[in-house]
Amino acid sequence: MSAARARRGLPILARTFLLLLVALLVAHAMGAALFLLRDRNSADVRLADLTALLSSRMPATNPRLQVSDDLSAPPAADAGHRRQAGLEHLLADWLDLPATAVRIYVPVDAIRDPVRGPPPPLPGGPLDDGPMPGWPHDDPGPSAFGDDGPDAGLAPPRGPRPPAHWHPDSPLPAGFIAAARQEDGRWRVVTSPQDDIADMGELLGILVALGLVALLPLAWWFSRALSAPIRRFAEAADAIGRDVHAPPLRLTGPAEIVSASASVNEMQARIVRLLRERTEMVGAIAHDLRTPLARLAFRLQALPAAEREQAEADLDEMSRMIGAALAFLRDQSQAPVRTPLDLQALLAAIVEAAAGTGADVRLAPGPPAPFDGDALALRRMAGNLVDNALRYGGCARLRLLADDHGYRLEIDDDGPGIDPAQDADLFMPFVRGEGSRNRATGGTGLGLASARMAARAHGGDVSLANRDGGGLRATVTLPRGAT
Repeated sequence: MSAARARRGLPILARTFLLLLVALLVAHAMGAALFLLRDRNSADVRLADLTALLSSRMPATNPRLQVSDDLSAPPAADAGHRRQAGLEHLLADWLDLPATAVRIYVPVDAIRDPVRGPPPPLPGGPLDDGPMPGWPHDDPGPSAFGDDGPDAGLAPPRGPRPPAHWHPDSPLPAGFIAAARQEDGRWRVVTSPQDDIADMGELLGILVALGLVALLPLAWWFSRALSAPIRRFAEAADAIGRDVHAPPLRLTGPAEIVSASASVNEMQARIVRLLRERTEMVGAIAHDLRTPLARLAFRLQALPAAEREQAEADLDEMSRMIGAALAFLRDQSQAPVRTPLDLQALLAAIVEAAAGTGADVRLAPGPPAPFDGDALALRRMAGNLVDNALRYGGCARLRLLADDHGYRLEIDDDGPGIDPAQDADLFMPFVRGEGSRNRATGGTGLGLASARMAARAHGGDVSLANRDGGGLRATVTLPRGAT
């Protein structure tokens, strides 16, 4: 059993839940990748929009833009920006202002990203004026543009006018800073903030966490709903394997489970019918044997006393063997009748009856042990195990233990034990642990088979093991929730 369990993979519940979890993580990862790898060079602002904002007092309709009108000096760019002379010329023309009255800066990484390489060209032309013939690549400095002083009296930067393919719909990069001097001498500044990767990473982490919190309960419910019918099918099929008279499987769940349950129910019905037919056949054979046995017993009266006693002993043994076989088959074919009982009291009655014959049998004291079971089958099971202990071990010491799962009955003796290689065979019908066929040293070989059959009919089992100090221990397990 342990080797079979070791070869099992993950249950369907775990497989389905892990599959859904991976699917959710992949979906979130794809969304995060699309969000992070999108074109961050674009601020969704066109040159025409910027021109309209710089030439008027109207507020920005784009929530990403910040507009201020109270600067007395042109804005200064930080180290991450570069001044764009060509765009300043273009905006100055459109605004009908001198070139010294316009400023525009763009982020350096919008010109050339050192990690990803140069960005794709914008529809209106490249952002970096330097590589274009006749466009200054670097900031000409304060001597040319007057960043460190008033613009009055400074000549505009020299160079050719911007290329004609710059048009009003050309987009501007995110993070630009543009300014124009108004008639009152103040500067109107339009700023587009750059994307903060750290803030976006934190936001994505929050979104992924919220998505998992929202979807994991649904994934767990779906996994349980998918695996529950299969789990119920496995439990019901296992119950039928222990007790052929267990209730048939319910025809509920997916179509495949319903079809499999119907097949198992048909198989169970065929097994019950086969057992009933076998019992009837053996009963008929035993009934037919009783007539010739009765005639033999009548004819034995004419034999001498010595021969007659031996022949009568053989006939009695044949009758007992037939009766034991019939009882075994009858127990196997009949459904157990479960009623509330006390296992401790039932064992005490068995021990008292055996001790009345002079046998060395004892039961350890214990509290009441309520259990729902077939009293006749349980009495026969415990009686067979006690008889085996007395026959092969000379004594029987019983102890009933209880735990959260059920009860465990231990029956110890002081005999020679068993050969571990014969452990499985000893529970087969008509197999005896003692090698000879002598009736004085062994029974019919149905005691252990009948005991295991009764225990399994109650959802438990019987096992044998040699004790470390010598002797044999028979252990019976009975779960509380046996059905």
